[in-house]
Amino acid sequence: MVMQDEYAGPVPLSEFAASDQDFETGVMLPASCYTDESFFAFEREAVFGAEWLCLGRSDQVANPGDYYTITMAGEPLIVVRKENGEISVISAVCQHRGMIITAPADRPEEEWTAPPPETTSGNCRNFRCPYHYWTYDLEGRLIGAPEMQRTTGFARSDVRLGRPKVEIWNGFIFVNFEPEAEPLAPKLSALDAAISRYHVDEMVTVDPMTVPDLPFNWKVMVENFMEGYHPDRLHKGIHDFAPSSLVTYEPYDESAGALFGKMGTTNIDGGFNPTFQALFPIIETLTEEDRRELLFAFVPPTLLMGFQPDSAFWFVVNPTSAGTHTLSMAYIFPASTLEAPLFEHLLTATVAGVALFNNQDLPTNTAIQAGLHSRYAPRGHYSWQESVLPQFNRWLIKRYRAAALR
Repeated sequence: MVMQDEYAGPVPLSEFAASDQDFETGVMLPASCYTDESFFAFEREAVFGAEWLCLGRSDQVANPGDYYTITMAGEPLIVVRKENGEISVISAVCQHRGMIITAPADRPEEEWTAPPPETTSGNCRNFRCPYHYWTYDLEGRLIGAPEMQRTTGFARSDVRLGRPKVEIWNGFIFVNFEPEAEPLAPKLSALDAAISRYHVDEMVTVDPMTVPDLPFNWKVMVENFMEGYHPDRLHKGIHDFAPSSLVTYEPYDESAGALFGKMGTTNIDGGFNPTFQALFPIIETLTEEDRRELLFAFVPPTLLMGFQPDSAFWFVVNPTSAGTHTLSMAYIFPASTLEAPLFEHLLTATVAGVALFNNQDLPTNTAIQAGLHSRYAPRGHYSWQESVLPQFNRWLIKRYRAAALR
């Protein structure tokens, strides 16, 4: 361990003190926490190297042999349903010479030097590296290695793909690269209670999609999603059914694994579309109070969730540089909703309604990233309507300090 004054990181630890406070007195993190590549490298290890990271939903690999790939925080991974029905997450890095085993062996000339695709999917019985045909089973164990019989000390049984810790929570798949990481679920008991009537573990994922390289820092995305200050302003007109004045947040608990809050609505069964009303059948197990509010939650550092009277949706935030991130997203519904008349048409209308918000949020977030590069970038104070953001700062700073002093 080093003393605090020996830490030589890209942002002095003393700079964080002003942000490690509640909204009444706290200010933004230093702008370099959003723009500096050396800080991003530090943050990726300090936060993403030791926390539970969401990779998607378990129903994305519904059958034995189903798999998809994802590069999370720089680590190429394979999410796969094993023959016994359990979900495994294994490294995609071949233990022979480091080839990404799910990468295509041939690509068009214009793609020769481009990184391999981050997302692929399919169904298989094993994974074979295209370089030298080393083959691994769905557990990541080496089951084939041609022409290795003359190599002294080599044994197939000694070789297997890397395996982070895996935990399934309410149908979401999480991994942790820290072998001694504490379980995630006990830290989410308060959130579990808040969303219990949605029965998230039984909901079905519909049309997941991934948008690569959005041009702003991952924390900008999180902050925009979680704070209730901007809807009355940026989304004036299309967000009026859920005014900023009705936002509340769960008190901060540094031992908890989630930040969440609610936004009341002016009408029962509200929805994010031009009608301000839910378009799908209302979830039967919700109370009338549930139906008069929207719930939004963050399991840091990657999973964002929103809950409405008829459905829910999730985002997985995956940083790719100081100024970019990849965003995966999908709606989730009760299985019965998928059988509702005109479901596909209603889904199209719902997606079109969300596009109205994206047309405002995404350009705004891009402009924020540009502003944070300015010599005049602020460390602004917070409104009570965005008091969840100082909570996020405090969650981050705890991990920054721990990593800096290791």
